[in-house]
Amino acid sequence: MQIEEVSLLEFMAQPGVQFTIPRFQRAYSWRIEQCEELWRDLFRAARAGRSHFVGTVIYLNDIADEAPRAEADAQAAGQTGETRPVSIIDGQQRLTTVSLMLKALADYLSANDATLLGIDADYLKRTYLANGDEPKLSPSRTDRATLTAILCDAPLPENPAPRACENLAWFQAKMAEKGFDPLQLWSGLQALTAISVRLDDRTQAPAIFENFNSKGAPLVTADLVRNFLLLAESHSEQARLYEQYWKPIQGVFGDDPGSIRLNNAILGWLAVRLREVRKFGDAQAFSIFKTFCEDEYDGTVDDLLEELYAFCMVWAENYRYHAVKKYKTADWARLGHKTRVSNRKRAPLDDPNSGDYYKKHYGVDPQW
Repeated sequence: MQIEEVSLLEFMAQPGVQFTIPRFQRAYSWRIEQCEELWRDLFRAARAGRSHFVGTVIYLNDIADEAPRAEADAQAAGQTGETRPVSIIDGQQRLTTVSLMLKALADYLSANDATLLGIDADYLKRTYLANGDEPKLSPSRTDRATLTAILCDAPLPENPAPRACENLAWFQAKMAEKGFDPLQLWSGLQALTAISVRLDDRTQAPAIFENFNSKGAPLVTADLVRNFLLLAESHSEQARLYEQYWKPIQGVFGDDPGSIRLNNAILGWLAVRLREVRKFGDAQAFSIFKTFCEDEYDGTVDDLLEELYAFCMVWAENYRYHAVKKYKTADWARLGHKTRVSNRKRAPLDDPNSGDYYKKHYGVDPQW
C-alpha cells in the first residue's frame, strides 16, 4: 500500500488513465447542498491562498490483477500506449463532482472564447475529462451513459441520471452569474488536495474502505454491508456477485435515491437475523454483522446474498404486514436458508421426529 498527499487535479490529469467505478458501488448521489459547500470551500481556499483537503482517494491498478507487477509498473509509467484502468475504491463522489465542475468551466471558457493563464476549454477536456472519445471517469452502470455523454459532449440518453444533470446545471448557473471570476475558481480547483492510497492487494480493500471515511455523502449500513461482502473478491467475482445478487436486490426497491428503502430493508434483515442488533440498535448494526461474519459465520457470500434477496422481496411487498412479523417472531434459520445465526439454539438432534417436521414445514434439515 502506498499513501501520499497529492493535488487532486494532478491525480486526475494522469495521462492514459481511465478511472473506473466498480459496478457494485452506489450511484453518484451528491446533491446541490454538497456541491454548494464544495463551491464555497474552493473560493475560500483561493482567497486565502491555501490548500483545501477533500478526503481520500483509494484506488487499485486493475492491470495488476491480470499481469505481472513489472508489466503493471511499465504501464503505470506510461511505457505503453494503452489506457491504464484504475479502480476507484473510495472517492467516486468527489471525482465525479469535480469532473462536472471542470466540464461546466470548459463550457464557460468555450462560450466566452476565454482562457485561464493560457489554458483553454480544449486543454481542460483532453487533460481532465476524456481520453479521445472515451470518458476519463467511467462511473457505475447507473450513471455511465449520462456521464459519458456529459464528459464527451455527446447527446444525453433517454433517461439521464438526475444527480449528474442537476449538479452540472447548478455549476453552469453559478458561472453565468454576474461577478463570477473564473480565475478564482481555477485557483480554488488547483488548491484541492487529497490523500492518495494505492492498494497493492485487493484483499486490503474492505478494511481500508471502512476506515478511510471522508467528507461528502455519508455511508449508510447498506453501503458498508455491500462493500464488506464484495470488495475483497476478484474483479470477475465482484461482477458475478453484483449481477446475480446485488443488482436484483437493488431492483426490488425501484427508484431509490440515496438507497433509503434498501438501507431500511438491510437494517431490518440484520435486526431479525442477529439478536445483538436488536439490543444495541441500528448504529451498531454493521459492526455486529462484521463481527458475526468474521467470528461465527461458516457459510458462503452467495448464501448471505441469496438470503438477503429473499428477505428484501418480503420486506418490499409486506413490510407493514404479517409476513415480516412472522420473521420477527420465529426462528430465522428455519424460515430462511441454511446459514448460521448468532446465539441461535439448534434443533434437538435426539428427537427422531424433528427432521421430518423441519423438512415438512420449512424445507430444511436441522442437522446442518
